[in-house]
Parts: sequence; C-alpha cells; structure tokens
Amino acid sequence: MSAAGDRLQDTARHTALALPGTDHGYPFTEHLDVYKVAGRVFLIVTDDPDEQIITVKCEPEHARAHVHGYA
Repeated sequence: MSAAGDRLQDTARHTALALPGTDHGYPFTEHLDVYKVAGRVFLIVTDDPDEQIITVKCEPEHARAHVHGYA
C-alpha cells in the first residue's frame, strides 16, 4: 500500500461522485468499487490495499492519445 496510491484512489472516488448522475456500488465483488452513469461503468477502484488499481473507461481515441502521451 502506498500513500500516493491512496491519494489517487481517493481523488478518483471523490471526482466520480461529484459528477451528476453517478451511481456507486459493488455489483461484481465486494473488492471492486464501481461507478456508473446511465447504467454504464466508467470507473472501477480496487479495495485491496495490496493492489491499488483504478480502471477508467474512455473513448478509444482518447485512450490511444493517453497511451502515447504518458510512460
């Protein structure tokens, strides 16, 4: 577990909940914190301190730009 990972996950959670129409729950497992808009998943945050992962869904062209723009 890292402090930077905690901050990133907390920021992702708070940002997602601040968006209008966001639903939040644990539909897959108790360890995957899931955020949806209009029934569609856009963010998943792990609740496992040993695997601090966030998954953000975006349009493919935006994803490609981020992959090329960041190491």
